[in-house]
Amino acid sequence: MNASKIVTACRHCNAELSPETHRSDRKFCSDRCKQADYRRRRKVKDNPVEALVRGNNADLIREVARLYADTGVTIADVTYGKGAFWRKTPHLNVTGSDLLTVPERPYDFRNLPYHDSSFDIVVLDPPYLVWPGNHMSDDRYRNAETTKGIDYKGIRQLYHDGLKEAARVARRQIWVKCKDTVEGPRQRFLHVHLLQDAEALGLRGRDLFILDATSRMPNNHWSTQKHARKTMSYLWVFDVIS
Repeated sequence: MNASKIVTACRHCNAELSPETHRSDRKFCSDRCKQADYRRRRKVKDNPVEALVRGNNADLIREVARLYADTGVTIADVTYGKGAFWRKTPHLNVTGSDLLTVPERPYDFRNLPYHDSSFDIVVLDPPYLVWPGNHMSDDRYRNAETTKGIDYKGIRQLYHDGLKEAARVARRQIWVKCKDTVEGPRQRFLHVHLLQDAEALGLRGRDLFILDATSRMPNNHWSTQKHARKTMSYLWVFDVIS
């Protein structure tokens, strides 16, 4: 048998296959996963999921879920906010937590009370804006309550710590929303650094979605334009490697 063709992880849930099932014809850990993967592939066959999504965060999550989340999958959104991500996917089983907006689960996403491997998927959307002082984004993103005084190094550390905790809690995948930003004169490509940090933690980049947002911040605060305006944001899908 050609060892390079032996499958050691379930193609659907990424769970490690037991030694007796390490065969070239074995791709799933159970019939349930085999059937779920078949349903997923049938669902997107005639209407493929595209990496570029135009709309809002709910539109983005709907497309990601079409490819990676079935109805029975358990999801922890550990930066839940007001639940805007899930407005177009009410069929999904989502447990939300947030320091500011979910009083019954006011958890810091860097220190969650969940047991190891508690959820199939963990969704993470930390604050990404470098603190520029008073800013029009405060009302929308509550920067003054979350990232006041934080520079880009601090933002990247925030993501790193959240990823590390998410990797402990997730069985299958981590979905991470991010956006590139500017600090002073320098552009900070957070989506690139995020992949580097995730791989250093032992995660595997599976997919990258791009959201072209239809709702945008006004730009009349600029006196001169120094960089191309970036209206897009990103969502990484990382596999948790057992």
